[in-house]
Amino acid sequence: FLKIVKPGFVRDNIAFSVLCTEECRLHSSIPTFQTYRGKNGELYQTVPEYLEGLSGELSLFSGQTITLTEAALGGIDEIPETLTEIPGGRRGQLALMEKLGGYIVKVSRACSGVTENLPKDLETADPAGFRTGRQVARDDFSISESLTHLQNSADRKEFQYQIQNMLPNLGNSPESQSFRKGLQGGDLEFILDCFNWLEKNIHESLIDNPAPNVPVNNEVKPANVGAVYDASENHWEITQSFDFDNMGFGTLENGDQTPLEKDLGRTLSFFAFDPESGDFYADNAKATIKGYLERLPEKMSDAEKHRLQDYIQLGIVTSYLWRSSYLADELQGKPTDIHLARPDPSVHVTQIRLFDNWLSSNQFADIVESLQSTPQMDRHRDIEREAALFRNSPDYFDKRAEGSLKAYDIGIDAAHKQINGT
Repeated sequence: FLKIVKPGFVRDNIAFSVLCTEECRLHSSIPTFQTYRGKNGELYQTVPEYLEGLSGELSLFSGQTITLTEAALGGIDEIPETLTEIPGGRRGQLALMEKLGGYIVKVSRACSGVTENLPKDLETADPAGFRTGRQVARDDFSISESLTHLQNSADRKEFQYQIQNMLPNLGNSPESQSFRKGLQGGDLEFILDCFNWLEKNIHESLIDNPAPNVPVNNEVKPANVGAVYDASENHWEITQSFDFDNMGFGTLENGDQTPLEKDLGRTLSFFAFDPESGDFYADNAKATIKGYLERLPEKMSDAEKHRLQDYIQLGIVTSYLWRSSYLADELQGKPTDIHLARPDPSVHVTQIRLFDNWLSSNQFADIVESLQSTPQMDRHRDIEREAALFRNSPDYFDKRAEGSLKAYDIGIDAAHKQINGT
């Protein structure tokens, strides 16, 4: 399997994406393909006939060029978005969730090394997602960004009127019918109310309890990771990382210091909920959070725990808006040639409601606290504190210059595995 983005389908922040790709490849144990410089300085990658040390015959693609790092190593497909399709049943799911939790921290930490030498005139992204979320809502539903705030009853009346006027444009496909039913039932209004509340809540939290400087953020969603499963040991290895062009970063200059728990929340919004029934799987959440906590030098604070809970819901809201994009042209009465099955965005409304139901009788912060308050977790933190001191030492720059940082990173991975007995 190769996930290929053809030349030309690139984003404005391609330069930053390539920097992140190379940073991971050269200085960490995160696997990526190598990028090459072609004519006119264009960056690209070639597909070799065989990947040394990995199974996978790729001669079919030999000589082709692909942009960035959009290829899964060893013929391993991207992780399925439907949890039941993940190999190994529930045990396999939980083992994978734990692996992804640690991966979130590793990617951000590795890529943070590029932010000191960003390309000039690079347009910064919107890591918090609020500005982009409003733009997506505007484009999907042909409403003004100001209306997405739903500030008063007049706004709500105008909003409902505009949506009702577009409903006749939806066709008779099962997806369109389900989407229409959801909009008639107030799905979008519910989603925007959640969005507005979360924006207020998260921004107030960051004012009262600023996040540490974590400049690079990446959403670890199914299509962004390739992995292979060893059923005999119930163990996963991530074999490929891609889609660094979706990464966002905040700087002191643009004022957007999005905390790392946003990445964890986004990942949980994919993997801790059933994509069909909407059920919340607390065990999946615990496994992912455990892997994440193992890579932190300090415990999560109360503010970080509560922001994580908010970021889970923001991730679900974001999924609703992006899935609505598949039906946007039809909703607005524009011709469309899409005949593929399109996921129903309404499932994300169900996910939020079921998560709220779960929270009514469970304390999310207590789960995080119980996971991070164990003797094993103390040992994990000792390793990460030592690694943090190393990253700020002259020895770090010496190893970077001599090309031995990857070996050091592999050693850190091995130390964590030893604590877990794997």
